[in-house]
Formats: sequence, C-alpha cells, structure tokens
Amino acid sequence: MLLENARLTDRVVEQEKVLRDLALAAEVQKRLLPRQGMETAVASLTGLNLPARSVGGDYYDFLELGAEQTGIALADVAGKGIPAALIMSVVQASLRVLSAEPDISLPSLAAKMNYFLYRSTGPNSYATFFYAQLDQRSRELRYVNAGHNAPYLLRAGGSEVEELNTGGTIIGMFPQTRYEEGSLALSTGDVLIVFSDGVPEALNPDEEEFGEDRLKDVLRAVRDLPIEGMAARVAEEMKNWIQDAAQYDDLTFLLLKVK
Repeated sequence: MLLENARLTDRVVEQEKVLRDLALAAEVQKRLLPRQGMETAVASLTGLNLPARSVGGDYYDFLELGAEQTGIALADVAGKGIPAALIMSVVQASLRVLSAEPDISLPSLAAKMNYFLYRSTGPNSYATFFYAQLDQRSRELRYVNAGHNAPYLLRAGGSEVEELNTGGTIIGMFPQTRYEEGSLALSTGDVLIVFSDGVPEALNPDEEEFGEDRLKDVLRAVRDLPIEGMAARVAEEMKNWIQDAAQYDDLTFLLLKVK
C-alpha cells in the first residue's frame, strides 16, 4: 500500500507539472498574438483566437510596416496542441523578420516563409497562410494566399462576396515554391474577414458544419456595426451554433473594415 500510494503521489505530481507547463505555454502563445485591435488612418482591424486545446496552431497578426503600410496575416498550422503551437511560433517569428525587409515582394515573402518552415519542421508539417498589405494612401490591398481558405470581401452597399484566392500552395511542405500576388482597391465601408478552417467546419450538437454560406450571411448581417461589435456578433453566432458540442479545431478570424 505504501509503494502504491507513493506511485500515485508521483503520478499526481507529474500531472500537475504537465498542467503548469501547459498553462505557461498558453500564456506565452497569447503574447504572440495581438493583445488588441488596430486603428489606422483608413481601416479598423480586430481578431479573435479560440484554440481547441490549451494551446493551438492558429496565428493572426497586425503589423505596422512603415511607409504607411499595414500588414495583416493569418496562418493555420496542421495539427493541434503543443506540436502545432511550436510550429506556429516559427511562423510568427519568420513573418516578423521577413516583413521588416525593405521592398520585399509578397510572392518572395511567401516563398521565404515556405523555405524557413520547410527547414525548421518535420516532413509532414505545413501551414496554410494568408498575408496582405494595405497601403494607407492608395487604399490598395495586395495579398498572397498560400493554400488558405479564401477570405471574404464584402463591398459597401453590395451583397456579393468576393473571395481572395490568388497565391499558391501551402507553406512548409516543399522546399521550392512559387507564389502570385493579388491586388484590389478598397473603399469606405468595405469589410474583409480572414478565417481559419475551424470556423466554417465548426460542428453543432447534430454534427452539422457551420458552413461557408452561413459565415457569408453573418458577414452581411454585421457589416454596419463598429469593428468590435462585428467581432462580438461573429463570435456569438459561432458560440450559439456550437453550443455544448466538442470543439475539434482552433477557431480564428480577423476583420478589417475600411473607414
């Protein structure tokens, strides 16, 4: 009995240590994400990240790049938990370094991100990645989509949703890849939502997916709200859909609204 109690005590101590390590990892990961939204001369931005476990593999960011350029990014690392979180930190660090390079093109940035991730991770590790830069003077949005769910752009006064597909394949799987850049002009009232696949694939208690059409309908319904109100309503719609069902994937989205 004494030996068995000692073994149980050691097991409890080890479990407590694991829980403390997870809590610390979750706190570190929170610090890698924006603590609040961003206001620029021409746009309001905000985002939300809800990992399926204590830590996750989704990453979003807002970057002040100088020369009146603002960067926005969202990446979705394959997998969940600690392994995905470690790869997510590689994506975050790589993007922060590369985006600071003067005059780097978006296709070149995505290609370098791909190579860094390929060199830093195992053969089955990869991420989808969306990155865009908003020019505060011209209101031009340039972007590259590396295998990510196509973000939705809803124009002011319109009901049709544009999907931002231009780019290339996922990052981290292949050593050499090529990417293309897309661009579009934004106007006052335009709304952009970028999201991880955990959003449209979220299941309700009947195991039905939230779906892309429902997400587009929510975007149309909240378009006239202030940016934080939009984010709160999208999150509320997701919560009401999921209810008490299990969350199998990280849920992340970011919103941009043009002033």
